[in-house]
Amino acid sequence: MESTTNAWKAGVWRGWYWRFDLLTVVAVAALECIVYYASGGKYSFFFSAELGTLIAVIAVVQRAKEKRSLNGLAVAAVSYLLGFLFQYTLGYAETRVIIAHGEERAFLLQNAMTFAIALLFAWVYGWSTDWSERRRAQLAAERAQKEAETRRAEGDERPRVRIHRKKKRRGRGRRPKS
Repeated sequence: MESTTNAWKAGVWRGWYWRFDLLTVVAVAALECIVYYASGGKYSFFFSAELGTLIAVIAVVQRAKEKRSLNGLAVAAVSYLLGFLFQYTLGYAETRVIIAHGEERAFLLQNAMTFAIALLFAWVYGWSTDWSERRRAQLAAERAQKEAETRRAEGDERPRVRIHRKKKRRGRGRRPKS
């Protein structure tokens, strides 16, 4: 029970950064709607969903410390599907024109391919970020080990540090004249 309470407070549950993931998806969706209405419907949800998904994945993968790839995949899927839903509801005027011309199959195929690319990007970016952090930690450990070996070879185990002592108190009242 206590771990569940801590998960609600911290926003992290078993490596899932659900609070940050949710806030990122909502922020991206709000920005997509703002861009669509600010442009008067000229900037399609299709393009803003792509860009928003990639930005959301980058933000989440950089923030997460555990399960980076999985958090990135979840955000990519939810963000892109929400953009697809907006495309079929709020931006239906544009979608209706595509359907009327008989290009619905190509339209759906383009959306599916973009969705697959977004998922692939999320996984690869999360994996490469994990790999680079592991490599960086490994190099730092090797560097620290070499430095410790060179110190031992020189015969100086620890660097000499000056120790500052507290000033002695001379008792109450005025100082005696010397």
